[in-house]
Amino acid sequence: MVPLEFRYGPACSAMGCGRPALYKVAASWSDGASWELKNYGLACEEHRMSQLARGQLHRQGLVLADGEVVGQVGLFVLRTDTRDSKLDRLPDHDA
Repeated sequence: MVPLEFRYGPACSAMGCGRPALYKVAASWSDGASWELKNYGLACEEHRMSQLARGQLHRQGLVLADGEVVGQVGLFVLRTDTRDSKLDRLPDHDA
């Protein structure tokens, strides 16, 4: 018997939505030694602008530790089996 492979299906973070997420709302983050995307939520096509605005508001209140750097919040296109470092960021004018 072949075990079933678990697949995570991310859903939109907008309250009550539940549609499949197409975008990760995130900003690049580094402490000088490592890099990752700081997650501010997930969005479907319909909620991408409201979730982006929400992420930008949360970013404004972020207090950084010495050595931390956080970029601008943007939309990254989610792709199955793709690590954060390989996700494509939408150009800001297309967000």
